[in-house]
Amino acid sequence: MLSRWFAMAAIVLVACGGNNTAASHNNGGTGSLNLSVKADVDAVVGSTGSPTDLVVKLLDGAGNKVTGATVTIVNLTWGSVTLTETTPGASGDYRKTQASFPAGDFGLTVVCNPCSVPQISPTATITGNVQGVVVGGPGVHTIIYPQAGVAVAMNQSVAVSWTTPMQAVSASVTTNDFGPVLAADTGSYGIPGASNPPATSQSLNLARYNEVAIAGGLFGSRLRVTVEANVSYPVQ
Repeated sequence: MLSRWFAMAAIVLVACGGNNTAASHNNGGTGSLNLSVKADVDAVVGSTGSPTDLVVKLLDGAGNKVTGATVTIVNLTWGSVTLTETTPGASGDYRKTQASFPAGDFGLTVVCNPCSVPQISPTATITGNVQGVVVGGPGVHTIIYPQAGVAVAMNQSVAVSWTTPMQAVSASVTTNDFGPVLAADTGSYGIPGASNPPATSQSLNLARYNEVAIAGGLFGSRLRVTVEANVSYPVQ
């Protein structure tokens, strides 16, 4: 309960700040330094909603799966969301899907008190935690240009533009004929004309990212948030 309160309190505090850069809200938290934690909050923006996948993978220092943990992701809109292990007692893979992607930041807590490590032996256990981890949410963006169904001139540069409710660490621009290319989340990027050939239906994917290293986990542990939007249009 204390760890959940800590994560929620951290989110409340950064939500009160005036900095509109998502990374400025990041907090690596604390932990026992014996768990490898790879956590993702992945959303795809659509006309009927923004389903969001929550995925956390837990390993010990030798790469063995850690099962039976209590894993929660916290957001001011969602409250505390508990993830379910996909194969209880075996997978070390914890997941949950939410119907929408909220504004605000995301906190992570993992508790093993203790957890099982079945790849070592049926009785092997590990005790540890990470808590107070926060990644700044970049918010849901809208692709301003190109527009869905509106033709774009072939072989000409495309001035892609999008909204940036909270500036992310980076953005990724991809079409059927270009990228993926990482760019600054400034709200604009130019696709060169040579990468814009004629197409009956071209597809643009614009993904925005933020990530924080988990200070209380093993090296490489991180919490990442990704928001994607897509648009289709002809190139003539």
